[in-house]
Parts: sequence; C-alpha cells; structure tokens
Amino acid sequence: MRERFGLRLRFALFFAALALGGVAILVGALWLGHSRNGGPVDGYILAGLAAGFGILGLTAWIGYLFDENVARPILGLASDLNTRARADVGVGIDEQQARYLGALAPAAQAIHSALSDAREAQERAIARETDHLAREKALFEALLRDLAEGVVVVTPDNRLMLFNRAAEELLGDLGLDRPLRSYLRLDPVEHAIERLNRGLARGQTEAESFLVPTVDGERFLLGRVSPVLSGEDRLGHVLIFHDATEDLQAHAERDHLFNTLMEEVRRPAAAMGAVLDVLQSDADIPLKTRATFDAAMNEELNRLFNCLRQMEERHGRITTRHWPMSKVAADDIFEGLKARVDRPVDADGGVHFLRCDGFAIMEVLARVVQGLSQDAQRLAMGLRAERHGHEVWVSLEWQGTEVRESDLDAWLKQPLSESYGAYSGRDVLEGHRTEIWSETGGYGHRIVLPLEASGAPALASGDVRPEFYDFNLPTSGGEMADRPLSELSFVVFDTETTGLAPSGGDRIVQIAGVRIVNGRILHGEVFDTLVNPGCTIPAASTKVHGINDDMVREAPDIVGAGKAFHRYCDGGVLVAHNAPFDMAFLRRDEKMIGHSFDHPVLCTVLLSAALYEHTGQHTLDALAERFGVSIPPNLRHTALGDAMATAEVFLQMIGVMEAAGIHTLGDAIAAGQRMTKIRKAQDY
Repeated sequence: MRERFGLRLRFALFFAALALGGVAILVGALWLGHSRNGGPVDGYILAGLAAGFGILGLTAWIGYLFDENVARPILGLASDLNTRARADVGVGIDEQQARYLGALAPAAQAIHSALSDAREAQERAIARETDHLAREKALFEALLRDLAEGVVVVTPDNRLMLFNRAAEELLGDLGLDRPLRSYLRLDPVEHAIERLNRGLARGQTEAESFLVPTVDGERFLLGRVSPVLSGEDRLGHVLIFHDATEDLQAHAERDHLFNTLMEEVRRPAAAMGAVLDVLQSDADIPLKTRATFDAAMNEELNRLFNCLRQMEERHGRITTRHWPMSKVAADDIFEGLKARVDRPVDADGGVHFLRCDGFAIMEVLARVVQGLSQDAQRLAMGLRAERHGHEVWVSLEWQGTEVRESDLDAWLKQPLSESYGAYSGRDVLEGHRTEIWSETGGYGHRIVLPLEASGAPALASGDVRPEFYDFNLPTSGGEMADRPLSELSFVVFDTETTGLAPSGGDRIVQIAGVRIVNGRILHGEVFDTLVNPGCTIPAASTKVHGINDDMVREAPDIVGAGKAFHRYCDGGVLVAHNAPFDMAFLRRDEKMIGHSFDHPVLCTVLLSAALYEHTGQHTLDALAERFGVSIPPNLRHTALGDAMATAEVFLQMIGVMEAAGIHTLGDAIAAGQRMTKIRKAQDY
C-alpha cells in the first residue's frame, strides 16, 4: 500500500472512508428509528439525504483543509529534507508552509542546520587534508601548460582526460571527456597503439611513433604514444606531438626543388656541352657560324643563371619557413637586450608581438648597440616597436653621429653566439627574410629592422582557463542508457528565438551551452554565440531577451552556428529546461546544418515534475529557489545565463534522482516520459 499510494491519496481515501462510514451509520440509525417508531418514510428519507450530504460536504471540506495544511506541507518538508540530504543546498527551509504542523517545521529546520554544520566541518577537514595537493596541482599545471610540445592523455576508449596549452593551440577547442576522433583521424594512432600492445606483450616499453592528420586535414602531427599503467591495469595513453606540417612541406618542396633544378640544369648543360664539342672538333669554323654558336652558348648560359637564381629564391623561402619561429612580445626582446648590454637604453615595445627567433633578434640588436656605443657622441638610445601593415618595425634611435653602412655591415657579419656556431647577424636576417637599414629624420638617427607581426596570445592573464585535466573520468562501457548518471557527460543548453513557433517560421537568435563532466561544471568550456536568423526580430521578443537586429547582423547563420554547436555536443547528453521547445528549433534546421541532433535528451521540467509531484511549480526560477541557485537578473532570459542556471540546478538534481531510484540515463528518460502527459498542466 505504501508503495502504491502517495501520502495525499492515502489521506483522501481515509476521509472518503470516514464520510462513507458516517453516511452508513446515519442510514442505519434512520432505519432503526423507522422500524421502532414507524411513521411516514418520506420524512426519514429527507432527513437522511440532508444529513448525508451535510456529512459528505463537511468531510470533503475538512479533507481539503487537511490536504492543504497537513498533507502538502508534510510532503514539502519531506522533499526539502530529501533535497538537502542529496544536494548541497544552503538556503533554509521555509517554515511558513508548515505553520500548522507545530514543532515539525522547526525540527526540520534544525535538521537542515545540523546537516549544513556537518558539511561545513567535513569541508574544512577535507580542505586541511588536501592543501598540499593544491600546491602540487599548481606546480603540475604550470609545468604542463607551457610545454612546447602538445600533450594529450586519453582514456582506454580515447576520450580526453588531460591536455595542455600547446595541444589546444594545435587541435583547437579541446574539452575534457570529448572523443579524440573529433580532432584527429584515429587510424594512425590506433595502429601505433596496436604496435605498442604487441611490444608490451614482448616486455618492451618503448613509445611508438605516429604521423597523423587533424580531422580537417589542415595539419600533420608527428608524435609518440605511451601507455599509462597501474600494475596490470591500462589506465589510458599519453600522446606527445608537435606540428610537422611545415617540416613535411619544406621536405617535399626541397625534394621538388632539387628535382626541378636537375631537370632545368640538364638541358642547358647538355646544349652547352654539344656546342663546346662542335667548337673543339673544328678549329676552322667560319666566323658567322662561330657567332651563332656563341649566341646559343650565351642563351643557354643565361637560362642556367636564371634557373639558379630562381632556385636560390625558392630555397630561401623554404629555409625561412623552416627556421624555428615563435610568438614573442617585443617588450620581452627589449628587456633581454637591456640586460645584455652595458649602455642604458630606453625601450617601449607597446603591445606588439613578433613571429621570430627572439634570442637571435636580441643578439642582432645587441651587436648593433655595442657597435654604436663605440662612439661616445651617440646619446639617448631608445628602442621602439611600431606596426606597419603585416610587419612590426623595430627601430633603434639615437642622437649624435650617424652610422656608416660599412660599419653596420661589419657588426652584422660577426658570429651571433657560441650557441649558434658561425651563424652571423646577416644569416639571421636571411633566415627571417628581412633587411636592416639606417635613416635620418626629425627624431635624429635610427636603424630599422622589420619583422613579421603576430597576433596576441589567445589567452590573456585573467581569462578563464578551460579545465584541462581530470584523471577520474569514469570508464565508458555498455549501452549509454544503462550507464549511471554520475558517469555521463552532459551539455546543458538554452536558446533564444524570434518567437515561440518553429513551425510558424520563428528562428534561433542565440545558442549557449555549458558542459558537465565527472560531476562538475566546466566554466572554461562555454559555448555562446548569437545567430543571424535571416529575418527581423520582433520587438516583443527583443523585450524578453534583449537581442535586436543590429546585434545579429554580423553573427553566423544557423548553418555555421549549428555545426559548431553539434561539435560542442559530441559525446554528451543534452539537457535543457523545457527541452522539447529548444529541440524543436534545432531539429527543424538539421538538413541545412548537415548534422542530426540525435543525442539523448533530458528535460529538467519533466524531471522536476517526477521528483516533486506535490507542487505544480517547475519554472527555472522555482527550481533555482528550491536548490539555492542564484540567477543574476541581468543574465535571466539570456541563453548563457539560463543554461548556466539550469546546469547548476541539474547538477543538484542528480543526487535527488538517485535517492528516488533514478540511477541510469534510461531511468531518467523513462521518468521524464511518464510525466509528458501531465506537462501541459505544469507551470514551467
């Protein structure tokens, strides 16, 4: 009975039985009275009907009051206590709802307070025990993030559980628990892992090398893979790689250049050889004929020289691209130079970044400063960096005696550094495909060195860094529907639209999402984009979400935004508040996007209805209040603000669902489907 009927239904049945029992006793009393005293039956019937309806009405009224003031508050207190037992909710229990239950509400509040105190004490104890782990984590993060090579650690089924900054720059928008196949064509990697497994079976532990293209085919990565072992268990694999695209292109172009050179040289060389044979075989050749042969010799010689000059230019371009360049701030070069020379030098690098060999450029400038310093009349030296189109001009300015080109050339011919052997400043300029010159102007004299400009780093200090490792990712196995909710990755998303009817022509104007991996929200892996709907946004819709036509004019259309969002959702379960609404808009445009959103979908409205049947309030605001989630007013009704709030609510709901017997994804989907029929009666 307890499992079959809820509390309110049992109370309703109790009062129904009480009413029926009262009516039965009344009927029995009237029958007994009539059988003893006799008299007209009509009077007894009228009295019985009046009294019976009165008993039924009184019982129904008392039952209603009991339901409103006892049953519902008891269920509310029970759900509040259950929620706080399974989720970390700091908001106190509303005692007003149970004001007629005497000491029950204060007792529930006392339980909540004691639970909160116990959690705080536990958190303090955990914080003390893990303080040293936080220091080790900081060291680990600092070391790993700035490695020059890309590093990725994957689970046995090739999902990401660690990556560093270099890997992110090479592969793009990485994220924890995402499949590696979204970034690399896995065949070469899997083949390397097979070779690795065969080697391990023979007792060999060497890493295996691989050459793999990115999934878009734009880059080739050369790397090696090693196993992550714990005893006999295989925990995953470590992939370390670097971009070999330019190396391969340079190698191919050098081979092509060599073959072209041989082909181009062979013809004029053969022709000149034939001419020389003729001239040597006959000393009495007429002057006119000899002049013809001389002209042919000169033509072939010019062709040979032109070929060699073109080959030299092409070889120079290949060598320049192959030289190891990196992104360097102008200020970093200037600060290194100031520490390198004895002469005071004023420096202003601005916010410019260069693509160059920073050390080599610093040494070239140091040679020039040391040379200029030989003349005591050269004063007020200063370094400047200025943007000129795709270049940054590094200039060294001074007052006093100008510099001769012969002196500048002599300084640049000196060996650069012991580390570079005989490599000179001139070689540096050749390697960077640039030149250096001196000029005079209103500022005095200066030497100018143009270098290729580079964009600022993708992440500035203070930017949100994506969470880049999680060694506790659960091992994927079995059908997704049978996997526990705690082992799944979720993409909680929201859309803003031009209206409420996708079938009537309304369109998406914003999509935002946030990922939940291993029980935590990845605040650094947020998806948020405006979408150009290709139509006018009604003023009534703009009043709700604040997005107008001007804001979306330069935004991507649904094809571009939809493809990017589909990549973001790879491997995840979609979660939304009133998910059928948002999914209807996405599925409407699947053909244009070129991808199907066939992921499993959960709706927090339906899940809330399944968990809290005693209330009809399942709005996002109501759920946020229930779980103590704060939604900033300026973010409410924005796609990102609502997605983030839904994610925090859903994360709390997982524990409550497990307590209610909803353990797996299949259980959660079934619970939502059971509530679909009553969804229209709910306030969401």
